[in-house]
Amino acid sequence: MAEPEAERSVEAALERLEAIADTLEDPQLDLDEAVTLYEEGLRLYAECTKRLDAADQRITKLADALAQQSKRLPS
Repeated sequence: MAEPEAERSVEAALERLEAIADTLEDPQLDLDEAVTLYEEGLRLYAECTKRLDAADQRITKLADALAQQSKRLPS
């Protein structure tokens, strides 16, 4: 069963996404299982995108704060 979003690291989600992609390449995969895995993959993709975007925003805020702080320092 899938881990809750808050408990899964981005790395673990990416690993699971890679495993799903590998499994979906199997031509013997049952259609119902393929659709179920595809749905899980879409959820993982959305989860990773959301968390990476949030991290990017945090980094941008930190960089902006540092830039503002360095402007206030005497030369």
